[in-house]
Amino acid sequence: MIDHGKAGDCCDVDSFQLISNLIEDIQLLSSEVVRLRYLLSWHLSKEDGETIRGEIVGDLHGGYSDYSAYRHFVSEYCDGYDPLESERFCGHLAKLSKGERSDEFRSLTF
Repeated sequence: MIDHGKAGDCCDVDSFQLISNLIEDIQLLSSEVVRLRYLLSWHLSKEDGETIRGEIVGDLHGGYSDYSAYRHFVSEYCDGYDPLESERFCGHLAKLSKGERSDEFRSLTF
């Protein structure tokens, strides 16, 4: 994901590679949380299950735009688009939240 030619120095490259890896981990874990919330929601009472499915993609990760390093990474390597809020990732989560299969991001379970 990182184009090492864009980073200004070794510290930038290391920092941006770390941020890139953390984003991939957050995307993976968010995907798994949504999958598991969906599956578990069907084992709850009807009312509780409907509530869980209605909030299935809520509170998956914190907001990182408060951090200058994250803002710089998004600006420099993501053309200003937050990868955790991208249309592709949000669409992936939307599919999972309905029990649909989505192979957009790697998975731990299937």
